[in-house]
Amino acid sequence: MMMLKMMNPFGSVTDALPSVGGDKDEDSGQTKEEQEEQEKLRQDAIKHAEKERRDKYKKQEDGREDMRQTIRDRYKIEKKIDSDAEEESEDDDGFSGGPKKVDDDPVAQAKAEAEKRMNEAKALAGDKCSIQ
Repeated sequence: MMMLKMMNPFGSVTDALPSVGGDKDEDSGQTKEEQEEQEKLRQDAIKHAEKERRDKYKKQEDGREDMRQTIRDRYKIEKKIDSDAEEESEDDDGFSGGPKKVDDDPVAQAKAEAEKRMNEAKALAGDKCSIQ
């Protein structure tokens, strides 16, 4: 897009010209409260659609798992241990290399960040004192 603007002498002028359909920034005849209500309804519809999508795929996966279990039963195959279950058991020892669980509380996050920076500063100050 940038190359096109560089090649076209009127490339930057077209952005300044008003469009035929009007601007989205212009007032659409709705008050701020009505616009906020529309946005809330849109967000609710998105959340509802996402929940329906998750339910659909969970139902499909459950059906697949039932089919897998019938095949396992038919051929006398043991079910493999789920890798998520292994990860949970590894997390108990405290030496997991995976990402740490993040607390949703912003106060706890801020406190943890402050403690982390304080420890880094103490370590840095300790290193500088030993150098002198």
